Amino acid sequence: MFRILSFSINKSCIRLYSSSCQKEPLTPLGKHLLDSIKLTGPLSVSHFMRQVLVNPLSGYYMKGDVFGKKGDFITSPEISQIFGELCAVWYLSEWMRLGRPSKTQIIEFGPGRGTLMSDMLRTLSQFNYFYETLTDIHLIEASPELRKIQRERLVKGSKDEDVVRIKGTKDKAPVETITKDGLKISWHDGIEVVPDQWSFVMAHEFFDALPVHLFEKTESEWREILVDIDDTSESKYNFKPIKSPKPTGIVKLLENDRYANFKEGERVEISPDSWGVMDKVAKYLNRNGGTGLVIDYGQDYVQGDTLRAIKNHKIVYPWSDPGNADLSADVDFSFLKEAIRTGSDLIAYGPITQKDFLQSLGIANRVESLFRKAKDSRTRKTILDGAERLVDPNEMGRIYKVLAFAKEENKLETTQAPIGFEKENMK
Repeated sequence: MFRILSFSINKSCIRLYSSSCQKEPLTPLGKHLLDSIKLTGPLSVSHFMRQVLVNPLSGYYMKGDVFGKKGDFITSPEISQIFGELCAVWYLSEWMRLGRPSKTQIIEFGPGRGTLMSDMLRTLSQFNYFYETLTDIHLIEASPELRKIQRERLVKGSKDEDVVRIKGTKDKAPVETITKDGLKISWHDGIEVVPDQWSFVMAHEFFDALPVHLFEKTESEWREILVDIDDTSESKYNFKPIKSPKPTGIVKLLENDRYANFKEGERVEISPDSWGVMDKVAKYLNRNGGTGLVIDYGQDYVQGDTLRAIKNHKIVYPWSDPGNADLSADVDFSFLKEAIRTGSDLIAYGPITQKDFLQSLGIANRVESLFRKAKDSRTRKTILDGAERLVDPNEMGRIYKVLAFAKEENKLETTQAPIGFEKENMK
């Protein structure tokens, strides 16, 4: 799709400018990347992606609210409140399945606007026997602007002066904390600084935004795809992908059986950052107990060339306008499961489709309940349309997958499994 788009634009440039194509304006981040390449050479896709998304000065997620109809894309919790409500029901059932621990906390990676957490807490608060065990909410969020949006969603009317900020030191990372009705909500840069306690973990549309390295198989070896300056007159873009002239050091990641059968010309994406995060999560739960979900788009096998850029709800050229478009790649769930198995005793389930997950939790019954309570036809239509989009195989129901993982004690019956995950899905 990207090649076709680029080709049509290039032809247009040739028609309009005869012999050359005017380059698109450089963003501040684009100029920084251009200067970096001039100084040190082409960048890995991973480095380019990381800078585009979380560069402290002008990264995409550093700007604030990029979600919803007025943003660049919309996520499941923003489509329907039912999504967060059913996730809460799943966690409640896991709490009961795993022995009803007396103290619990929730850790969410990439909380977006805070909509998912807000819907989950509202639902969980209806079950006093569980809610009284909940002591803390820990949000893993890098963006200062998104932290403000999340705080406003979770603690309405709160002000900056209500937040307790502990500066980081050599041994301790900085933390922001605010308390609501006895429930402490904290923001961190990573799970490694979250205090030990039995936990629920949620990672919804988080892993797709972690940087990937891209490789292509040649006749005799793997070569990394890099990002270089596009100084050709036929293209309006400032950056382009190239194949590294010789193997880079990171191709050692491909020296195992997972990548043994790929043929010349085929590509694969690998995200060491995803492995690192999943490994930390697994070891944390292995040490403290708990359960978690990864909900994202992707497949249960190695993929290649899935990197995409989205701006104003449309797919655009991934190397264009750095910092002003979202970059993401399909998640390799088999890679995450391998990280879980390698670093812990946790059991992983799935992945299953989002459709199967939500249907197992009774989405039809919840839609019916909300439909009956709706006061007008417009509200009823919104409820039906939102739920349909979540489960429709042609929308989000099939491409989005759900992976579950839990630290299970020996006393659990071997036939038990989380709601929605049949025994044969256990891997």
